[in-house]
Amino acid sequence: MFNERKALQMTLQSLLEQRTVLRRQYVDQDKQLGMDIKQILIRIRELDGQEGMVGSEDAEEEAATAADEIPVELTRRMKIRKAHIRHNYLEVAQHIEDLLRESMMPMSLVELCDELKKRHKVDFASPYIGVQKSLKYLPQVKIEKDGRKLTFSL
Repeated sequence: MFNERKALQMTLQSLLEQRTVLRRQYVDQDKQLGMDIKQILIRIRELDGQEGMVGSEDAEEEAATAADEIPVELTRRMKIRKAHIRHNYLEVAQHIEDLLRESMMPMSLVELCDELKKRHKVDFASPYIGVQKSLKYLPQVKIEKDGRKLTFSL
């Protein structure tokens, strides 16, 4: 028996397929534009090499940066990951212990990470994971939860 629920499911399936097709088209077009831009930049370099032009480097850099720019709308929606940086967690643990001793009050994860960044130039891609790895070396640090907020104290 054909009912409204089945019709909605069929419509949903159709819309999801259309979305997939559009995404594939977008990716293919973006790749093609990228290849065209690279070919043009290569040709510009060749011409500059033949003519020995000195001022063309600025134009080339300008073209390269324009090619790499992402539309603002896409940037807002994209989640940008920080680059992975190796840390000496034993050293970071010592910095955390110093900060907590100095503070004499419980510090939240955000406050702790801000202080690590300001004073010791330690910036974690994922603050929670970075601090947890460091706290393995500090069994004396107490972790308390206040709702979703973590606080650390000695």
